[in-house]
Amino acid sequence: MLSATPPTKPSKKTKRASAHGGELLEKLDGGIPLRHSLAGQVVEIIQAGIQKRTWQEWLPSERALAESLHVSRSTLRAALAQLEKMGMVRAQRPHGTKILGQRKTATAPAKQSRIVALLTPEPITMLRPKIALIIDELRGQLAECGYRLRTFHGGQYFSSGANSRLQRLVAGHPHDCWVLTLAPDKVKKWFRDRNIPCVVSGTCDPDIGLPFVDLDYYALCRHAAGQMTGLGHKRIVFVTENSTKAGDLESERGFMDGIAAASDSQARGQIMRHDNTRQSVMKLLDKLRAREDRPTAMLVAHPHFYILAQTYLHELGLRVPGDVSLMCRDDDTFLDYTRPVPTRYSFDSAAFARRLFKLIMQTVDGAPILKHRLRIMPDYQKGATLIAPNLP
Repeated sequence: MLSATPPTKPSKKTKRASAHGGELLEKLDGGIPLRHSLAGQVVEIIQAGIQKRTWQEWLPSERALAESLHVSRSTLRAALAQLEKMGMVRAQRPHGTKILGQRKTATAPAKQSRIVALLTPEPITMLRPKIALIIDELRGQLAECGYRLRTFHGGQYFSSGANSRLQRLVAGHPHDCWVLTLAPDKVKKWFRDRNIPCVVSGTCDPDIGLPFVDLDYYALCRHAAGQMTGLGHKRIVFVTENSTKAGDLESERGFMDGIAAASDSQARGQIMRHDNTRQSVMKLLDKLRAREDRPTAMLVAHPHFYILAQTYLHELGLRVPGDVSLMCRDDDTFLDYTRPVPTRYSFDSAAFARRLFKLIMQTVDGAPILKHRLRIMPDYQKGATLIAPNLP
């Protein structure tokens, strides 16, 4: 947080600045007392960025810079006007704001590659559309600040015995920061143990301690269980991948806690895991259909398997939601084209990318990260696939 200053009563002007730019104050790297105006704080942040050569010849657009600093356009323009009087920048409309000079420092800042690396198990074209949208949004936000996003993929970096492959990859491609997507804990630990600057797109176990951005899967699945039990469902199944990923484990815990918190003591929840193949999901659904105590509601984790569950249940002669209600934990763009419209949880991919971008920039700058765990609670989208059970 801010460096210590003698306790004084903040002025009304300071209160307004804090209320308007609270998130900006959190990301300051110490040393700026509260008596400074918000515009003055922005001046010092931009000065530091220019000295570190965060930007080369031009500052990012006003929109991008205001969003990254979490201030209004008017506050940013006041800061830019002050920097122009100081001779550090010059507005050249319609081109933008040109950097004129940099203060000399005793030691030159460490040279940066201005490249951020993204590591995934599969090519972007093979990932879920929603994940691809987040990556595309992140690429644009990085480009606004003069950074390039370079992607690497391959199951060989995530399998057992991948340490030597990761070593060759990182040694051969030095970057300012790595973004780990869909990475198992062993890969996260490998980066952590070698002090390689990285952030995680996904949930990270507290014992690993890397900064991450992800959905709040515990709260989401607890809420989903509450929605189903609240309608009177007593036999509920959570269909999910057999996974040790932190987000999946939090999902299971939230689901079972939601069942336990139901007002109806007869409500029962069960977790049924598959091996991430179509055959295993269909086999699981066959077992559920053959049971005398067949579930009346199901929560399915993955959008692809939600589509498979809905269509295969229809093939088995079960109506959705007449015979069994369905909910999807995750969202994706193609779900808008299914009927009945799925009940699911959605989130803004641009907002997700902005939070990831903020962590990346803090990591690149070496700034203290005040909040390592950024969880987003998605919006509940009430579709047509969840209704009260048709009990005899």
